[in-house]
Amino acid sequence: MALVALVAGAGPGEAAPYREYEVRLHEGAAPPAGDLRSDADIINAVARLMRDKLGLSFPAVTKAYVYVNQASLVDGLLRIAGETSEEAWDKGRVAAGVATRVGIFLRGDRLAHMHLLARAGLFAHELAHVSQLKMREGGRGRAAQWILEGHADWVKFRLLDLLGMQAYATSRDEVVRSIVRSATRPKFFPGLEALTGNARWTSTTKQLGPAATYGQAFLAVDWLIERYGSAKLLEFFERFALDANPQEHWRAVFPIPYRQFVDECRARLEGPTLAPAEVSPAPAPPSFPRRP
Repeated sequence: MALVALVAGAGPGEAAPYREYEVRLHEGAAPPAGDLRSDADIINAVARLMRDKLGLSFPAVTKAYVYVNQASLVDGLLRIAGETSEEAWDKGRVAAGVATRVGIFLRGDRLAHMHLLARAGLFAHELAHVSQLKMREGGRGRAAQWILEGHADWVKFRLLDLLGMQAYATSRDEVVRSIVRSATRPKFFPGLEALTGNARWTSTTKQLGPAATYGQAFLAVDWLIERYGSAKLLEFFERFALDANPQEHWRAVFPIPYRQFVDECRARLEGPTLAPAEVSPAPAPPSFPRRP
């Protein structure tokens, strides 16, 4: 990834990022985690592993824009990504990162307080969304929000494993632990069928916490991939680029009816495999340096 611009001060009305990177996907294998010294190094390594190990594709030009704070991030979403004011504020109000068709938009003030593990996870999650946008380009509709977010977290946890930062099983255990210990019991979580749109997803996350949305969605995608493989899920995403009825895509790819899969996920979520007695104590957090 190349450092394209470092802007000390933008003119009136301009939304220039103070750091702008362009992803370089063709410069060899990703270095080990211990050699990742900058955000550019991390994003490059993450993107290459996503392409080489997980089969994900990206637009010909993919950039990362880093902004000073919330207001400048929202301004960048308006001016560079072409978001509407409502969309930009909805996405930028609480997020540390936002994915768009032109790349990822990041809050530098949030990144400054993240250690390496958290930054790598954030970059992987948002770049997964960029790839999802690329796969459905030119088509009709989009996958349900729970599938998009669950897949982005699945990619994040796989990348942390590939980088040697945290084992996938450890990440999965942490998700299970967050659900079991949630203030809201899993049987009171809204079902996956209720988490298909962004508005309900956002309101549920605010009301019940991320375990009810991100946690539940990740486990569902983890189970889906465990059963049918990640290539099938990518095939499903790619079908949204077709000029076809989006309601037909699940049936065309997966042998299990959508309703049956959702019901089975619910049963597993509320079943004994997620009982508190099955959850091991939380391990000590990994020791990674914070960004200087």
